[in-house]
Order: sequence, then structure tokens, then C-alpha cells
Amino acid sequence: MSNDIRLLMLHNYVRPKFEENKGRNWVMNGKKNEFYHDVIKAYNGSPTNAAIINSYVDLIYGRGLHSKDAVSNVSDWVKLKQVLKAKELRKIISDFELFGEFSFQVTENKGKNLSSITHVPKERVIPSIETEDEEILTYWYSRDWEKWTKTENAPEEYDAFNGKKQKQSIYVGRPYKAGKRYFADPDYIAGIPYATMEEEIANLYINSIQNGLSAGYIINVPNGMNWTDEQKDEFEKKIKQKLTGSPNASKFILSFNGADVEVSVTPIPINENVHKQWQYLTEEARQQLLTAHRVTSPMLFGIKDNTGLGNNADELDTAEAQLMKRVISPKQKFIIDALTEVLEVYDINLDLEFLPLTEQQNTNVELSKKKSELDKFIDLGEDYDSQEEYFLYDEKEVDYDEEERLSLKLASTGTARPNAKSEQDNEDIIIRYRYVGNKNPQREFCKKMMSANKVYRKEDILQMGNY
Repeated sequence: MSNDIRLLMLHNYVRPKFEENKGRNWVMNGKKNEFYHDVIKAYNGSPTNAAIINSYVDLIYGRGLHSKDAVSNVSDWVKLKQVLKAKELRKIISDFELFGEFSFQVTENKGKNLSSITHVPKERVIPSIETEDEEILTYWYSRDWEKWTKTENAPEEYDAFNGKKQKQSIYVGRPYKAGKRYFADPDYIAGIPYATMEEEIANLYINSIQNGLSAGYIINVPNGMNWTDEQKDEFEKKIKQKLTGSPNASKFILSFNGADVEVSVTPIPINENVHKQWQYLTEEARQQLLTAHRVTSPMLFGIKDNTGLGNNADELDTAEAQLMKRVISPKQKFIIDALTEVLEVYDINLDLEFLPLTEQQNTNVELSKKKSELDKFIDLGEDYDSQEEYFLYDEKEVDYDEEERLSLKLASTGTARPNAKSEQDNEDIIIRYRYVGNKNPQREFCKKMMSANKVYRKEDILQMGNY
């Protein structure tokens, strides 16, 4: 009598396909929009993947968004600071690095001026079906597309940003990729299976220890030959629910035998080289993730490089410079182009850039220029001790949020005049600003500002910008 033997194995990862719902006029990124959840899971479960993504977000954002013409166009710069908060920009960058695309909401005020640019989680936004002209006219938003039929997750439809003034619209940024009509892929998509591998290996380590380091079992089922196929399938399903997957680690083989066979659970011997296999898979997963993310040196992310290459300061600096040039800068440009596209509709024209996370060493010429500009700024001030006709009534640290609100009014003052009155002054009180830094300054800027001991009008500071 032959036995019915089945080997149960894990399934392979398959990238979900987009699903059009013509009745609802929307398109999901996989069944129930599941692809975004796959990407998030690969981020949460893989230490290498998470470390790289987090580092890339920091490198893209750097020290924040800056305008090269903030001094000459301070009015537009202050407007931007009011409509786009730093935390919203960082969220946009995070989605872009994680999903390869991002979305934000553009809102007007009653005067049809730009009121706000706010991040919208990309996993909550899906497009409507394209028109015959291959245009997406609207986007749908739901807090949870897996449970969109519930009242609290009811989908809402918004106009897509169309390059014109709109009361409220959603802008979706996604780089062009051949064959991608509705959704972009993360640029590291080839590494997602390896992120899943890292998570599964971690579970395997833990649960194999918890399961007594067993490699698996053979389960003999007595009288199983007399079962119907439906009974066997149901039994197999229950065993899978209880035992399969990396959280339970061990594989098993079901053997449906005749009545003369006793119930038995036979451990599968452990391969003596299994630890080497795990080590190889761990290293392979990490290496493939580094490749998928186009990492120039693992040491930049705190990952030891056993080759010995790229371990000194000069090589690390070179690797970081190449990473910024080839990977980070194009992403920064894409985000800036998206913001510029929206801002120009509302006549906000700025030459934007992201300040690098670490200040680069300037050439002697640049340092000399910066020093001369600093000297020029210091000359605008009034000597602190020369304010004899006034006595100090009050002093407090600058509230930058309040200062931004006042800046628009003061931005059009014109040429700075150190001894002129300020629009903040009245007949009895004058308001001046003084640089107060570390009592033992290290930077050249701080040393010169502290030693100058001068006070400035707000107009002087706005005129000269950042030094």
C-alpha cells in the first residue's frame, strides 16, 4: 500500500499588480492596496533596509530647505516658510524614499493665495482611472484601503493638481518609469525579497532556539489513507496555521499512512553546516540590499566592511561625496522641482536648495568672501554701549515663529541704515537685536559677532540674510 506524502513549503514573494475598479473609478496598488503594506513590512522587518532608508532621508533633508535668493526675495521666502512646515517636508521626503513616490495637499485661502502644503501619506492615496488622454484627473483618499467600506475609512475624492489655482488639490510626485501608468516603485524594489529574507532569518534564529534547535519533523498520520482529499486538505490547513512560517521555524512533512502505522513525530536531523548557511544568507541579504540602494560604502551606515576598503577618513569622504552626487542630489532635485511647480502657480519664485547635513569645507576664497560679508554685516550695527539715551527696559530670546509673521511687513524696507529708525520703534521705545552665543565661541562667525558687541534693527538682519 502506497502512502500519500506532502511537503509543505513557504511561498515566494510576488509583486502585486494594480487593480482597476471601473465601477468606483479608482486603481489600487495590488489587492486592497497591499503593495504599500509589503513595502512598510520590508522596512520594519529588515534592519539593513531601515538603516539605509533612514539615513537617506536624513541626507536628503540635510539641514533643511533654503533659498539661494532669500535675501533679495525675502517676501517669498517668508511665505514659503509659512505654508510649508519643516515636519511636513520631512514626511514628504520619507515617503519618497520609502515608496519611490509622495503626495501632498495644496490648499488655498479665501483670497486664492497659497495657504498650506501638507503631507498626505502615500499609502492612503490612489488615482482615478486614466482618461482617454492618459490624464489622472482626481485622487482618492482613505485612512485604510483594506477596510474602506467602514464609515471611518470612507473614500474621499480630490482634484489632482493641474498646474492652475485650485481651492484644494492633491499633488502626487513620481518619477517616470517605463510601463508604470499609475504607481512608481521604490528604486530599491529588487532588494525587497532580501529585506524579507533578513526578517525571516531573524525569526528563524529566535524560533529555532525556542523550538530546541530542531530542523523540522515528519508527522505520520495513522489510517490517513482512508481519509478523503477534503479531510486531508483540511488537516493540512490546520497544521499550516499552527506550525508553518518563520515564527514557528521548523518545516514538517505530513505522511498519511495505513491503519497499521502508529502516530509518530520524527525529528529531521540538523545539518552540521546549517549555521554557515544562515551566516551566508544573512551576509547575502545585506549585500543585495546595499546594492539595491546603490550604497557606495557600507561604512557610511555603520556597517562594517570586511574588505578593509573604505575604512579611512579620505575614502569615506570620497564615498559620501559620490553618494550625494549620484543618489541623493537627484532625489533632492526631484522634490524641489515638485515644490517649485506648485509655488510658481502662486507667484512664489525662489531658487531652492537643501543645505547639506554636514557643512562642506570652503576654499580660502570662499572663506575670505564670507568674512568680508560678515564684516559688512557687523558694520551695519550700532555699538551696544552707545545707546546712552535709552535704558534697557526688557530683553528676551527671539521667537522665530512670531518673527516670521512680522517679516513680511518689514521686508520691503530697502537699504539698511544702522542709525535709522525701525518700523518696530515708537517715540519712547526702540527694539534692537543682539547676537548672544557661547561665552567661549569656537567658530569664526561667533567670535567676530561676540567681539563686535553691536545691536541691529530687524531691517538690517533681513537685508543681509544668513551668514
